[in-house]
Amino acid sequence: MLGGNRASGLRRLRSVRVTWRRHTAVAAFMVAAGLLAACGVAHAGSSSSDRPWWSHMNGACGPPAQVRIGGHVMLVGNCAGMLLVPAQQVALDVGQRIDVHMTEEGMGPHGNRMVPAIPLPASSRPSVLMRGAISPDRATGTYRAVGPGHAVLTSSSTFCLHTRHHRDRETTGTCPVIEVTVVP
Repeated sequence: MLGGNRASGLRRLRSVRVTWRRHTAVAAFMVAAGLLAACGVAHAGSSSSDRPWWSHMNGACGPPAQVRIGGHVMLVGNCAGMLLVPAQQVALDVGQRIDVHMTEEGMGPHGNRMVPAIPLPASSRPSVLMRGAISPDRATGTYRAVGPGHAVLTSSSTFCLHTRHHRDRETTGTCPVIEVTVVP
């Protein structure tokens, strides 16, 4: 630079570089937040009694099920709507409840009647985990831990994805939604 303006030129260059980085970081954050919201990663609980506790998935990304335990909601399966083997595991105390909501899809001539894409799961051991109330649309069920032990909530194997090789294991025609250990 001519005439000693080098210091002021560097200050201007530095401010341009910081502004560019700040805008890039904000843009990246907004894109990430949009993707997380589109995939339903945000907490799905609601304090309003007229709204469901699960989130409605919009777009191509959505898990096959959502589970609520003690007010906390977790997504079950992968973004492509597949149940995973091995299944996620949770622990309950005797007397505690677990709510399961299966993702719904449109049926009928206009696609306006919602039905579960995968049937509600059944308990492998009703003496450990017993099914209770079921919603009228059969997409949401409540299960109660009635005794100590291990139970698996299983559903149709139509949308089942094995994520690890299971040697010497037979296909049973069902797929685990979630594995539950009940402690006394």
